[in-house]
Amino acid sequence: MADDKFLNKVKAVILQHLTDEDFNVNELAAAMGLSRSQLFRKLKEETHHSATVIIRDIRLEEALKLIEQEQYTIAEIAFQVGFNSPSYFNKCFHEKYGYAPGEYQKLRHMEANRQREQGKKGVRIKNIIYPLAAVGLLLIIILLLGEKRHTVALSQPAEEPSIAVLPFLDLSPQQNREYVALGLTDAIILELSKVRHLRVVSRGSAEFAQDSIKHYPLIAKKLGVNLLLEGSVVYVNDSLRVNAQLIDPVPDEKHLWAQKYEQDAKDIFRITNSISRSVANEIQLAVTPPGTQSAALETSVSYEPYLKARHLWQQQTPQSLQGAIELLKHTIEEDSTFAPAFSLLAECYISVNKFIRNNEKKLQNRQEGRLAIDRALERAIALDGSLAEAFITKGNILGKFDYNWQGMKEMVEKGLELNPNNALGYSSLSQYYSVKGDMPKALAMAREAEKRDPLNPRTCSLVAKCYTFSGLYEQAIRQYSYVLEMFPSYGFAWDGIGYAYYMQGDKAKALAAWTELHRFIGNHDLVEYYQRESFDRSIDYWLKQTTTGEKMYCSNPAIIAMVHLFVDDKDGAMDYLEFAYKYKDPDLPFIILLPSFNKLTDTPRFMAIAEQVGVQIPR
Repeated sequence: MADDKFLNKVKAVILQHLTDEDFNVNELAAAMGLSRSQLFRKLKEETHHSATVIIRDIRLEEALKLIEQEQYTIAEIAFQVGFNSPSYFNKCFHEKYGYAPGEYQKLRHMEANRQREQGKKGVRIKNIIYPLAAVGLLLIIILLLGEKRHTVALSQPAEEPSIAVLPFLDLSPQQNREYVALGLTDAIILELSKVRHLRVVSRGSAEFAQDSIKHYPLIAKKLGVNLLLEGSVVYVNDSLRVNAQLIDPVPDEKHLWAQKYEQDAKDIFRITNSISRSVANEIQLAVTPPGTQSAALETSVSYEPYLKARHLWQQQTPQSLQGAIELLKHTIEEDSTFAPAFSLLAECYISVNKFIRNNEKKLQNRQEGRLAIDRALERAIALDGSLAEAFITKGNILGKFDYNWQGMKEMVEKGLELNPNNALGYSSLSQYYSVKGDMPKALAMAREAEKRDPLNPRTCSLVAKCYTFSGLYEQAIRQYSYVLEMFPSYGFAWDGIGYAYYMQGDKAKALAAWTELHRFIGNHDLVEYYQRESFDRSIDYWLKQTTTGEKMYCSNPAIIAMVHLFVDDKDGAMDYLEFAYKYKDPDLPFIILLPSFNKLTDTPRFMAIAEQVGVQIPR
């Protein structure tokens, strides 16, 4: 029997935040007093839908009511129900009801006229649309899922053994151990990633698919894998009970293997190793030699503070990062031989720098934090030479902080030898080949990252950026559009697709895309300006406000340099490029790879900067 009280509260919370375009699953879970996994499980039990689908459907139902009132334009209705993009609103409305909003209005008018002519009370048009829309939506879903994607990862059946570990659910009585469940998920992914010839999808992509799709076969198809591992965690006192099962989802769901574990919570490493070995044996692959895992199994530290720290680090806020750093320092004080804590501590120090807008303070923080980062990484590698992420992080530091691209390549390749499923490693190699001018290899590495993290907007956007670097703007636009279908609020994709449109010569579409970007950022005054002014006047206004005005729409000097080229101000572009080099901007090498900078290749100042940051510019 449905829990009407619970569902009514869910709807009430969503309606309270109806106009808030940023209201999402995490905020709904917080308002309900539940963790994300608890909300996911409860909604699946009650409705068979994910929270994402429910939020969207309630928005669309309210939109339908507003359309019938005939008091607002379609664009106004879109914003009133929390869609920050009218075009995305039109797409979602069409998928749910089978008609675009404008078509729905016309059909209502036609039906009303017909009823008046016949002098009869007709059936409200939505009573006709709903059953038709249900069939139409089903057909749309089938077509979308059957459609061949333009990326290699999703366009072909997975031939090699491949697996996605769905985020384990926290079923503890107090339901306050989500970080343990997710930490166990990450640990199993890490162990399975060491298995040669097994492709393992990242947790981020698996979590997105689990939240968005109901059936295992559809999840597997979306992720491009042929195996799924799911499970749950029950944490009582200091005891940990884990259920795990391996599923062959296609063509019919088959449970290949299932196992229960109950041990002391401190033995989470042992449980992780047991599950990953059992899964590997089931798919008839050899696991990595036991010697590469012994250090982890023998740790004396309580694993729980580390899991809390990792959970906080993944939230990527200034407060969560500071909390993670404190927990990791405490963990290291307890056991100075626990290598993963040092590696994660380095990542936290790196992430803190992203939230500093002032370039002077950012450089100072990076220089002061660099010593701590280097010490943490060196200690992690010395303690555990099999810790792939430590090598990959060190490689990224060498490349983006020091412009030492060869050192970056060597470290990242070492990390990928240890863990050939690390998507960040392939993304880093893609960046290496980009700065070295080898765009075919850069694209190939970006696609390898996408195969291992196929629903991550960052990895998918990297593929699009490689197309842009090569001047393949139509392919870039298709890839960015694919990203925005999944993540309509992903700002980097709006920025990238706007640039691709601009390079194609379509200034109107470029400005429209950048309008959406600033809508998400919250620069509403700039959005209003863009909507009423031309492209050229909008760019002039952005530059004036960013460089001399009260509004600081961007603090990245390399991006400001790029925008100067939109108005053909080469001297202004060079001034900001030199400013970016002065502050060791990690984005600088990749910004100057954009084709619009080709007009500066005859400028000695530009070529000097390219040489100093190690970028090979084709002439």
